Amino acid sequence: MDEQHRLQFDHALCTACGLCVDSCLAGARELSAKPYSLQELVKVIVRDQPFFDESGGGVTLSGGEVMIQNADILDELLQTLYRRSIAVNIDTCGYAPWTRFKAVLPWVNTFMYDLKAFDSLLHKRLTGQDNRLILDNLKALSDSGARIDLRIPVIGGANDGLADWEAAADWLQHDIHVDEIHLLPYHNTGSGKYPRMGQEAVHFHVPAPETMRAIQSLFLLRGFSTPIIGG
Repeated sequence: MDEQHRLQFDHALCTACGLCVDSCLAGARELSAKPYSLQELVKVIVRDQPFFDESGGGVTLSGGEVMIQNADILDELLQTLYRRSIAVNIDTCGYAPWTRFKAVLPWVNTFMYDLKAFDSLLHKRLTGQDNRLILDNLKALSDSGARIDLRIPVIGGANDGLADWEAAADWLQHDIHVDEIHLLPYHNTGSGKYPRMGQEAVHFHVPAPETMRAIQSLFLLRGFSTPIIGG
């Protein structure tokens, strides 16, 4: 399709009202999210409870960072699902006050906890923040007996250095209990979303398979039985 006949969007005029979705005859627009009240959300979740009961599954609350969302609503949602025997996982980067983690501990089955880098300076260079709070919260969750699945996104040329993950494995081995470790190699399958948001795609490097296996070996050598590549 030439540029003259290509659909044009002026993102500066968008107010995210969603009216264009129904109005666009070409079906070129879609909503990526929908607001729900707490009661509406619980109704949607409960519809799938038979599947949760059959499979042992449940609900995962994910990002934006759920631990810095409205505390009253989050706590009420967690307690409501807990009373209905629906398991809840929280996917978190760990960058939130410890008081929030402590508050939700009784209602959460598993914390799917990100660790993007162990070295504080490297973490700040990659994310804009150091990782002291993240590591402190991870230690406190471990000491509290929480179930933790550690998730390590690995990006080629960014955080795939073996020395940093060797230091992380040493620290985890002596101070932290984790139930699973997932090594997540970067992929670019989401790059098509950038132009849909009026942004230029940002490209990173997929880590080499041998690098992923080397990081996996670091954890295996320190007694971790579940450093899984992927998942």
